[in-house]
Amino acid sequence: MIQQDPGFIVGPIARFLGYIIDFVFNIVYPFTERNSLGISIIILTIIIRFIMLPLAIKSQKSMMAMQKLAPEMEKIKKKYAGNKDPENQKKMQAEMQALYTKNKVSPLGGCLPMIIQMPIFIALTHLMNQSFLYITKLRDVYESLAYQISTLQCINPNPAEFPQWAQALAEKAVQYVPNNFGIFQFIASDLVPPEHPFFPYRIPDMTEAAARSNLVRLLNRLQPDEWEYLFNGVFYDLTRTAPEQLELIRQLYDQKNNIEIFFGLNIIETAGWGFPGILIPILTVLTTFLTSWLSMKLTAQANKDNPQAKMQQRMMMIVMPAMMGFFTINIPIGVGIYWITSSIFQVVQQAILNKRSSVSPKEKK
Repeated sequence: MIQQDPGFIVGPIARFLGYIIDFVFNIVYPFTERNSLGISIIILTIIIRFIMLPLAIKSQKSMMAMQKLAPEMEKIKKKYAGNKDPENQKKMQAEMQALYTKNKVSPLGGCLPMIIQMPIFIALTHLMNQSFLYITKLRDVYESLAYQISTLQCINPNPAEFPQWAQALAEKAVQYVPNNFGIFQFIASDLVPPEHPFFPYRIPDMTEAAARSNLVRLLNRLQPDEWEYLFNGVFYDLTRTAPEQLELIRQLYDQKNNIEIFFGLNIIETAGWGFPGILIPILTVLTTFLTSWLSMKLTAQANKDNPQAKMQQRMMMIVMPAMMGFFTINIPIGVGIYWITSSIFQVVQQAILNKRSSVSPKEKK
């Protein structure tokens, strides 16, 4: 239920992305409540890709330059093929480095965008798992939900009894709460009567404010069927004397869904293997394959005399899409939307670069 801090490298990136997406969301939300978070993710992706555009173009040019050097690199390798001793290997590396320096290329130049993308990918996963911590409007909705739920009154209230709303949520919370975190982390300590069998598991001195903050985290993890269980059972039974409170909770829940659901997909939930969530990994595979195919097309001419490089690229066309498809099955759908949008952006970028590189110097004049 509580996500660990992503660390001193990814943490600042998550906070930075959080500021941007909150800014974008506050622009999008007044125009449309529905799909607002999904639209904000798409806009965030485009912003990130434009920021990275100079680096991406430089990387692709570096990759093309490296591929053009492939025949000369192969000659150097053949020159030292029969000499595996350390001294000859050092000479080979020195010649390789001299070749790179002469042509002003770096063997890592083509990898930089991918290296930069991975911390962003991890940071977005953290951000989507706890989007309410970064998006002010969504946090307000969750805090209002937590307040309304925690103030529900029993039909026949008895101060000595454990709150019925807490009992119902505790039953649902067990699967989301780590064993060492305490069962009633979202219940103020003074609400758990000493005679209650769960009294030993409460967190001592848990204040109402801290408990409500943790209740927000619990509500963030509840599935639609669990919400319906609460509405059709617990909330209904507890609010027959206050139907306006039940209606307010329902309105807040609908508002939460309008923000989090993007064309029928809850983007803070994992895609999984079921329909329609599986559409995101499928689209991830297709768009990643397309970017790999265009990348291979970009360097096809340079690789025509280098069977090894051609084989490596064909392998990447299979491995990379499959790997990204597997990843997006097990992470929030919002991250998959980011990757798909990023891939489409890259497809357009590569198509333009392919077209420009195919124009002869005479035609450019």
